[in-house]
Amino acid sequence: MQSASKRQQPAHEHRCSTMPCEAPPSLGKTGLAVMRENRPITAGERVGHTSSRHKRKKDYNLRLVLGSVSSAESQRGSQMVGRVFSIKFATGDTTRCAWKNAPVPALSEYIGGAENSLVPVALENVFQEQPKFNPIVFFGPTGTGKSLLVQLIATRWKRDNRAARMVLTTGADFAREYAHAVETDSVADLRLKYRRAGLVVIDDLHEIGEKTSAQNELGRTLDDLLVRHQRVIVTLPQPPTDTAVLSPTLASRLSAGLTVPLHPPGPAARRLILRSLASARSISLPDRVVDLVASDALTDVLKPATVPRLLHTLLRLEQFPFNRHASISEHDLRRCLQAPDDNQEPQLQSITKRVSKYFRLKSTDLRGKTRQQRVVRARGVAMFLARQLTASSLETVGRHFGNRDHTTVLHACRKTESLIEEDPSIRQAVEDLRTELTPD
Repeated sequence: MQSASKRQQPAHEHRCSTMPCEAPPSLGKTGLAVMRENRPITAGERVGHTSSRHKRKKDYNLRLVLGSVSSAESQRGSQMVGRVFSIKFATGDTTRCAWKNAPVPALSEYIGGAENSLVPVALENVFQEQPKFNPIVFFGPTGTGKSLLVQLIATRWKRDNRAARMVLTTGADFAREYAHAVETDSVADLRLKYRRAGLVVIDDLHEIGEKTSAQNELGRTLDDLLVRHQRVIVTLPQPPTDTAVLSPTLASRLSAGLTVPLHPPGPAARRLILRSLASARSISLPDRVVDLVASDALTDVLKPATVPRLLHTLLRLEQFPFNRHASISEHDLRRCLQAPDDNQEPQLQSITKRVSKYFRLKSTDLRGKTRQQRVVRARGVAMFLARQLTASSLETVGRHFGNRDHTTVLHACRKTESLIEEDPSIRQAVEDLRTELTPD
């Protein structure tokens, strides 16, 4: 099946090239429109609701919240005609992801606009009793919400299917797991683990590398899962057919379902993202500042305007002495955003100092090479907090903590997230340190 990214379409058009349709659906005031069986869903059939024509026994319960934006924005030509959507946990759902080792995202919800209008289609498909598309591949650059989406899906699916098996892994972990199975003569056990699962999620599949035997095994596993109609979800930076490390056979299998491009958020979505990020961190900014940052006027400064980039921008703007009663120009914001960034390192230094003091260590221990367990755990907590509380990239955090690479930082963050769930002392340490580092 052809990737949704292959066709070049006008900006206002619904990206539905992976699904046959006669015309793009309306995105007007009736709400978010998506496609179901070649026709637009009507206002009474929004994703997450049932209709007399299309009744389902089980609602997938990922709540879609439609937010209105100002009429001024609509006049500026917002792609969603004044509408954005938010995908979050339903009321009463847990906020803990079923993927215990997943990094904590900057946002607890996925916010998108017309530029990502295929996302609700994909989610609705996943939670249908008989999915029309399988597998589903989310692809896009870093910061566009791939990992967040699979976390939301995994958590919701596990809640609705408590007795069913679910496998959550990464491309690198699958390759390591397969290599270990070969060494220990336990390939049959590995196959049983994956092929009994009702849902298999593989994040960052490209990290499997050019390991032919691992890719061949994954291809056979996919064949078996798809024949049994078991759900498979994969994330990649690029479409499968454009991912050089994947074999043509594996790329073809992955392309046979629904391939969903994830783009950086448009103006309407950026506005809601900025407000959500600011609210979560108790940051107050003038409406004029939010409007300017969310508009297309500063995209050359913010490019790419992904969630991590918007968070970084927000943290910088927090330090700028805005006068709420004075006129704020685009020039003022450019001057602020293009100023040398000398604030990032002190934030990391402060985190390192607080964490080392809490665990009765020296800052040099956290930034050094020692592998003592108590130091490794404290270093993991520091890296976890650095990713949660600052806009620092994995690479920046790694450089600060002894020139470690980004994969080491990611592993430490995932390990700490797991320990928060399993070890009360680590959970308390993270809560205490977060309170110290973000006082009211």
